[in-house]
Parts: sequence; structure tokens; C-alpha cells
Amino acid sequence: MTEYVVILSVGPVQSMIAAARKSRDLWSGSALLSELAKACALSLKNNGAELIFPAIASNDLLTSLEKNSDFSVGNKIQVCLNAENEQQLREVIEQAKQATKQRFLDEVEEVYQDLKSSEIRVDIWNAQRNDYVEVQAAWAIISDQQSYSDAVALASKVLAARKATRDFTQIIANPYAEEFMIPKSSLDGARETVLKEDKKNALSHQTRAKLGLSASEQLDCLGVVKRLGLKKQADRFTAFTRITAHAWIEKIKLDPKFVDVKECYERLVKNDLATRVRGNQGVYDDFPYDAQFLYRSRLEAELRNYPDADSFNDALNALLKMLKPFWKTYGEPSAYGVLLLADGDRMGELLDKAQDKKAHQQITVALSEFAGGVAEKMRKYDGHCVYAGGDDVLGFVPLHRAYDCAKALSESFKEKLQTIAQTLNADQVPTLSVGLAIAHHTTPLSVIREYASQAEKFAKGDHISEPNQRRNALGILLDVRSGNQTKLRFSWSDQTAHQAFAEWVNLYLNKDIPSRIAYDTRAIDLRTKNIAPGKDIQKDIQTAELTLMLKKARLANGTEIKKVHVDKLTNRATEINLQALADELIVARWFAAKTQQDLGKDGQ
Repeated sequence: MTEYVVILSVGPVQSMIAAARKSRDLWSGSALLSELAKACALSLKNNGAELIFPAIASNDLLTSLEKNSDFSVGNKIQVCLNAENEQQLREVIEQAKQATKQRFLDEVEEVYQDLKSSEIRVDIWNAQRNDYVEVQAAWAIISDQQSYSDAVALASKVLAARKATRDFTQIIANPYAEEFMIPKSSLDGARETVLKEDKKNALSHQTRAKLGLSASEQLDCLGVVKRLGLKKQADRFTAFTRITAHAWIEKIKLDPKFVDVKECYERLVKNDLATRVRGNQGVYDDFPYDAQFLYRSRLEAELRNYPDADSFNDALNALLKMLKPFWKTYGEPSAYGVLLLADGDRMGELLDKAQDKKAHQQITVALSEFAGGVAEKMRKYDGHCVYAGGDDVLGFVPLHRAYDCAKALSESFKEKLQTIAQTLNADQVPTLSVGLAIAHHTTPLSVIREYASQAEKFAKGDHISEPNQRRNALGILLDVRSGNQTKLRFSWSDQTAHQAFAEWVNLYLNKDIPSRIAYDTRAIDLRTKNIAPGKDIQKDIQTAELTLMLKKARLANGTEIKKVHVDKLTNRATEINLQALADELIVARWFAAKTQQDLGKDGQ
């Protein structure tokens, strides 16, 4: 018998996760990719493989890898496997690939049964269903001449090469054939829609509502699976709008008339215009619905979509009438929320320290312990974990709780990896870089995820010249709907910066500073940055301008800003610079917002 290290990559990640317009697309794509990876790992385990990634305690192994379990698995599987020869090894790997593809086809079939065949282009559906899942594999022999760590390194290189040079099957033989001269999918522009809709045939209101389709949206086979699949897990899904509206709901839930809003919303659910939110262990039970129609713009847009559908129209109008007094008293919910994306730092260096399977598994166990606690950690901050596998985390968090949630995850990661890092004599304990993307709830989720990726890369700090200042940081990207973007980065070890930022958030919460000073500070920087740049006179001018502006500023009640607050702001400007202070104040203002009134016109 020969022992092999086998590494497999399940994909594609782009179409599974990154291609998303709604929060449902992002959630179901992540969950589906995890399901495929679990099917792959279970097949290998059943054929005698020893799991390295993922590492699971033996008593939890079968339940963790079974269909629709709570356990999340990354798209990379690593095992050790004994085989008589390479042919037998290939057969085991092929079985794993088939099990992975079959898991997807099972989900496709369940979704198909939930649709009317008259509303689906069956020929295109059948052509696409077999053309999504890809599993790449590579292996290397463990022997006296090649250690475990050397075999892992070799297999990793081979896998990378195979992924970079893989073949792509042609989606259609003749793109000009009449049957393919139809709209493309809104999620994947390379694929045709499977929805049978044209000038003569229109989807029913019920089907459009069930699929959550906007006016001109089209979906391919995978897109439909994302909207309707994973029914046994669907109660774990939370709409992004429920996250963005959470602070507002918490604020008004004790109002006696709020129960009437819930009753109106229940009518929308019964008409398939809205969805329930049952998951996340009851965090959102005070209002267990998607909350999208708590926003005037979304509600009025839906009324325009169904002008002739009496039952739909009546339910929507009833909710509109019930919400108007709440909007007048409390304002509308904040339209902004946060997508959190985190990734471990220096994990490659730690893995290089593992010279045998046992050490590799110890690292994986530590990562699994961290990942296993992420959902509960995020729930503590009213957030919902979309995916947690190893050192990768993706989830939604209400705006006003995102900063504290990111900090808690960073601390938990470092704590879980500390012991194994010390055992393996690692130079540094791995840390967690966290990206927070603050975006409007109408922004397509594929765009928000890209913003989160940019924020996480900004946190990693590859743009910083000093290597010792990279990694172990928080990166924030604020995307205001008007088109402005602000980036902010704090090292987790920079306590001065974190204390200052927390101070700005509290000042906004307590109404101790007006919101306009953030932009007035930015205006001063733009006005003075070309005056003797880099010289003391420039700093003197900027400090004088800032101090004058702060003394002239007035709070909502007409009073001046307290001197202690003016001093803190001017001292911070001296420590960093005026542009950085302006960025801190702008982002802090958003973190302090719970309603649209808190953001003024910027929140529209």
C-alpha cells in the first residue's frame, strides 16, 4: 500500500458565491458550496481517507458531514489516503467527484419539482444543470524520500497548475441558433435565462414573487437554485434588509401599535410577497420577516409592480397606511448595513511549521473551534454568519454593532490559535484581518461583496511599505449611495486609534458634536493641503482652521461644542493628519446611525 496526500478544490467560487444580486443569492451560494464540499469529504472518508481539512472529532464526523448539517466546510479538501496503486487512487477521487456533482443535481431536481414546467425552458435547464460543478484534484506520495510536508507542497503546486490550465466546456454549440437568442442571466452573463418569459408569455405574479425577481431580472439554472434551493436550511437565511432595519425595530418594538405592523406583514407573507426569518436562533423573533417593506421606497416600488393584483395591492396598501405614523415619529430605518469578511493572517507560515499529519490536524482543529463559535459570536452582536470555514468568515451585521463584532472575532481567532502556534514554535501567533463594507441595502450583493473584499485587502495592508505594519488590522470601506467612498484602517494593536474612534462614535450618539464637522474637516484639508506641504506652517494653518471651525460649530440646541471635545479633535488631528481625522469622523458618524434621520440627506 502506498500513502498519498490528496488535495481537492470544489468550485466554482465565482458563480456560487460572488455572483449575487440579493442576500439570498449570497447565503445560498455559500451554503451550497459547503454542501458540495461536505459530500466530497464524506465520499473520501467512506473510502478510507483520513481527513486533514476539514478536521472533525470522530464522534461528530458522520453528523457533521451529512446532508444539510450545520457544519460549514471550505472548498478545499485535504486527506491522506492509502491505495494499492495510482489507478485505485484515481477511482476513489472520481467517486468523490461524482458524489459532489450528484449533491448539486439532487438540489436541482428538488427545485425543478417546485416550478411549473410551462414557465421553464426545459431544454436549457437540462443543458445547464450538468455544467456547473467542477472538482480539481492533485496528489503526491508520502515516502521515505518525500516527507508529508514535502508531499503537501508538491500536491499544492500541481493543483494550482491544474486550476490555472483547466479546460472550459463550450456552453452552447452555436450562439446564433434561434433557441439561444434570448436574454442572459442577471447573475451569470455567459448563460441564458431558463425562465420562459417573452411578450406572449409572462411569469405569474406568484412565480415572480417566489423567485424574488425584479422587473427585468433573468436567472439561469444555478440562479433559480439559489432562490429556491436548500429548503431544509432556508430557515437559517436572513435578508440583508432585516439586518439593516434591526436597530430601528429594536427602537420601536415596544410601541403598542407595532403589533399591527406585524399583522400587516403577515398578510404579505401569505401572498408570497415577503419571507419569514426564522433562523439565527431567535435573534430576529421580535419581527421575524425580511423587513424590506419597512422602507418606503421598497414598498412604493412594489405597489407599482402590482397595480392590478388586488390581493397584493390591498396587503401592501394596508402596510403603507400602518407605517406612515411610525416613519413620522421615528423616521425610516437606516438604509445601510455591513457585510463582514475576515481572513486569517500568516496561516501559511504556521502550516509550514507542521511537519506531519498530527500537527496539521491540530491546526485544523483549532481553526474548526474558531469557526464553530463564529455564528454564536456574531449573534451576540445581532449579526448573522453566512459562512465560517477555517479562517474564512462572511456575515451580515447591523451597522451600529459591526465594529464591536469585528473586534470580538479578532480576539477569538488569536485566542484559538495561540496554543498551537506556541507548540509549533511559530514566530508569531496568527491574527485575523477583518473587512467591513458599509453599503446601502439596494446595492447588489455582488457589489457589496466586492467592497467587503476590498476592505479586507485594505486591512491586510499590502499597500503599506513597512512589512511589520501589515496584517492584524480592521479595514472599513464606506460606500455612500451618492457615489462617495471612504476607507479607514486600524491595526488591532493601535489602541490609541481605537480609543479615538470609539470616542467619535460616542460623541455622535450623545449628540455632542454636529454631523457636519466631519465634512467641514475634509473641506479644510482639501483647501489647505497644497499650502507649504510637509512644513510646520501647513500644520499650524490647518490646526488654526480646524479649531476655528469647531468653535463656530453649533449643536442642534444651539450650544457650542464643549472645549474638552474640541481639544480631543485637534489633538487627534496633530497625531495623524486632517484627512485621516475627517475619514475617522465620517465613518464614525455612520456607525452611530440607527435611523435615516441620523444620517440626514447622506443616508438617502
